Amino acid sequence: MTQPVAIPPALKAEAAAWIARLHADDRSATDERAFQAWLAQSPQHSQAFDSVTATWDLVGGLRGGFPAVARSEVARPQRRAVLAALGTLVVAGGTVGGWRAAYAGVYETDVGGQEHVALEDGTQAFLDTNTRIRVRYSDDIRAVRLDRGQVNFRVAPDARRPFVVDVADRRIVASHTTLDVYRDDDRVSVVLLHGSASVSGKAAQAGTQQTLTTGERLLATAQSVRTDRPNLTPLVAWQFGQAIFENETLADAAAQMNRYSTIKLVIADPVAARLRLSGVYRVGDTSAFARSVASLLPVQIEIVDGQVRLVADPARLQEN
Repeated sequence: MTQPVAIPPALKAEAAAWIARLHADDRSATDERAFQAWLAQSPQHSQAFDSVTATWDLVGGLRGGFPAVARSEVARPQRRAVLAALGTLVVAGGTVGGWRAAYAGVYETDVGGQEHVALEDGTQAFLDTNTRIRVRYSDDIRAVRLDRGQVNFRVAPDARRPFVVDVADRRIVASHTTLDVYRDDDRVSVVLLHGSASVSGKAAQAGTQQTLTTGERLLATAQSVRTDRPNLTPLVAWQFGQAIFENETLADAAAQMNRYSTIKLVIADPVAARLRLSGVYRVGDTSAFARSVASLLPVQIEIVDGQVRLVADPARLQEN
């Protein structure tokens, strides 16, 4: 009996992103042609798409089925069916913007917003909440500066011009690559979902170049740089309006949820901050997140000056 071919996690993550993109209300003929080209690149792409379509719950615990996507002709699903299946493409407190042409300039999202941008060379950028990029193309280089936030790039091939992303004190050089780049002050994360890219320090750190390949992540600060091969599913969940936590501290989970809402969670209680949490949550609704956490962990909710505070519940702590 022929054994099924193992599909790399990075390829599954890329296929999951295609599913969300193809089921967006505003997808275009350009998106569909790009999808067909992606399928034609490798038989594994088709296998990955089949696998992720059949097991959509792996990227968010969704139930109830998912509209089928044909390979030769992608039928546009009804809005109600798509929202029922995905449940998270509209982020509370903001909107998921449409694909739009861009030639140069500044693109940004507000807190809670997300936006797709198509650059002049065919590169596609998906901006997460509270993100700003500056784009400058010339005859020699395709340059993007990430000032803040998170963005997914699907880099179009161009033999003449490298695609360069400057973020904090790092420079990323890529070609025909899919990657996620995140910046939080001087902290930088680069995740390679497909292809390869080089990441180097600028100025005094110019000699610290590293090459990332599919499935690798680089984490950098002003003081340190390290690489790993993480589980990619939680790292791409933001593209579906979700946050996936795997034994995270409540403090870290709250910080992630706060990125998507103007109503902030406050975890000032050190006991509550150290509690651990796992699960899948819709981003943008911190109040709903707080209620869910209070039902799962020994904490209680306090509303103070418009803030949602989570503090340890002594009685329930003793029960544990």
